Amino acid sequence: MTAFPILRRALAVLLLLPPLAAQDFHALPDWARPHAQAAAAEPAPPEADAWVLFDRTEFAYTGDGTIQTRRQRLVRILTDRGRSEAIFRLIGVGGGASKVNRLKGWNLRPDGEVTRVDRDLVLSFQDFGTPDVRTATMLQQVTKGSLVAFESLQTERHPMGPTDGAYILETHPIRRWELEPAKRDGWFTNTRNVEIRVDRHHFSPWFPQPGALGEIGIGLDRVPALPKDENHTPHARNVLPWVSIRFIDPDLKDAPVWTDWDAFARWEYGKFKALLAVDGVPEFKGKDPADRLGQLHAWMAKELTYKAVYLTPERGWVPLAASEVGRRHYGDCKDLTSFLIAGADRIGLEACPVLALILEGEVEAGEPLSLMAHNHVITAIRLDASLGFPAEVETPEGRFLLVDPTDRFTSLGRLDQVHRGRRLLICTAKGGQWVRVPDAAIVPPKVTLRLKGEADARGNLHATLAITEQGDAWKLRAIAQMANADALRADLQKRLDLPPMAVIQVLAKGDPLDQASPFTLNLALDLPQALKRTGGELELTPLGWQIVPVQTQKPGVPRRLPVSQGNPLDLEYFAEITTPTRCAPVLPAKEGDTPFRSFSWTAQAADSGAGTRLSLHLQHHMKHVGFDFEHREEGVAASKKDRSQALNLLADALAFKVLP
Repeated sequence: MTAFPILRRALAVLLLLPPLAAQDFHALPDWARPHAQAAAAEPAPPEADAWVLFDRTEFAYTGDGTIQTRRQRLVRILTDRGRSEAIFRLIGVGGGASKVNRLKGWNLRPDGEVTRVDRDLVLSFQDFGTPDVRTATMLQQVTKGSLVAFESLQTERHPMGPTDGAYILETHPIRRWELEPAKRDGWFTNTRNVEIRVDRHHFSPWFPQPGALGEIGIGLDRVPALPKDENHTPHARNVLPWVSIRFIDPDLKDAPVWTDWDAFARWEYGKFKALLAVDGVPEFKGKDPADRLGQLHAWMAKELTYKAVYLTPERGWVPLAASEVGRRHYGDCKDLTSFLIAGADRIGLEACPVLALILEGEVEAGEPLSLMAHNHVITAIRLDASLGFPAEVETPEGRFLLVDPTDRFTSLGRLDQVHRGRRLLICTAKGGQWVRVPDAAIVPPKVTLRLKGEADARGNLHATLAITEQGDAWKLRAIAQMANADALRADLQKRLDLPPMAVIQVLAKGDPLDQASPFTLNLALDLPQALKRTGGELELTPLGWQIVPVQTQKPGVPRRLPVSQGNPLDLEYFAEITTPTRCAPVLPAKEGDTPFRSFSWTAQAADSGAGTRLSLHLQHHMKHVGFDFEHREEGVAASKKDRSQALNLLADALAFKVLP
């Protein structure tokens, strides 16, 4: 199950100065005129490239799992930079279930001239690499001072049923924002038998007292723009305001049950169990189920490939049968989970699907059902007794072993770092069991570099470099398995920050599918001017020291978002380098510890006849850390000190004084 876009609304971003007297608002559609007139007497927000005067989304359920969405948007262009935003975009589901019924646009220029777009039949295109269908139109002759309006009508039948949602904040400030579902006997269809649920997420501290619109709609005034130049932030779903909407139709058949988590978990469990089949699943023999499970896991890693097939209306959230996955030798996360559940059944173990959210924030405690709640499926295998694996969890329904069948590179009983600390929903016949991934289950990501070489009188370095990767630290294992040698060398060139003239040769590499051992690479390097002389000092190329973070916050601007640093990463560096120049380390030793990192450094120099033998050692650990809204300025201050310390370490540790 792959990530599915929540934002089913148009992104039309258009930018303006206050309108000139020559503009006649009667050229705009009826719904836009009051907002244009009201905003004409107000100053535009400072430093904005555009001002969204009105943004309204109406969701309506038309039956049979279909939602129609009407969008109205009015924007004033404020700067030349905003002219590039005279484009209206719609994102829909692939597979023919999304259709733009109508799309209109108006550009009222400061001189009173009007250009229009009016299309009943709208052409869309498939977005390469995603399941999305994208529709776009552009108004001509947009300039500073233009008033740009768009109106669209879109029909969509989601694979997971009639549910949708929207983020609120965007690049530009919004004068008036509205979201409203169709009322009973609404403007699309009669919904008297359909329950409509609108859930608000993270409205505080952004909108502590949001306005109501109709029975269950939302109306907001003076919506700020997204914060600019803020790095090290949590994922948007966990800090920014967004809305999810569900139309619960008791007459809708064969659709996910969106009433509550337990009902949805039972539905999910049933879909996987209905496809249990042993055809195509090899038979494994062993002394006990645990031994046979290890064989099954190893076989899947070698024989089955993960491919992002994506959701389509035809497939929905229903996986392929295990026999079909075995025949194809590939599948997406739900397909590989289907295969593992069937394989576990064959060796006498019960397994269940597990809903996960990776790479897009985390599912929060008490969070209602929504499209953004999960984008990935893994597997839970029920255990009668512990097998001693770190990825085991205890629930009221018993003990389970968590396994991600899409991960070919992590050993049985462990999980990749994308699952660190995440809340997962184990879907059983009785309902859902929420669990949190144990810290011990995650393979700690670490890269160890061992460099040994000689530098000549011009500073050119001829060396060997041994790289050991634990976990998914640099993704070298995956690249070595799935890409060719040129792609691996290109990635190493970037990871090691090598100059274009450097020559890198892969001498040997480990087996990427050997889950029991760290992945290894042995390289030969020829680096021109790896040791550069400046005055009385030599400076050594760092080779993989990616330790300096970007600035957390633009200086002089108040912080608006929490401060966060994600998955930890360890780097250990050893170097033995002989140089014909007599030198000594500027920084023989140093240790540091901040909320963001800890490190230790030693550098020694020994006489090697006519030159010097340098022995260098760095241990560097990036931490997982977060400062919430209330402590965000404290986080900014701490990150500034941390970045300064990292810059100083990088500058001083690899500098050497030239001796007479």
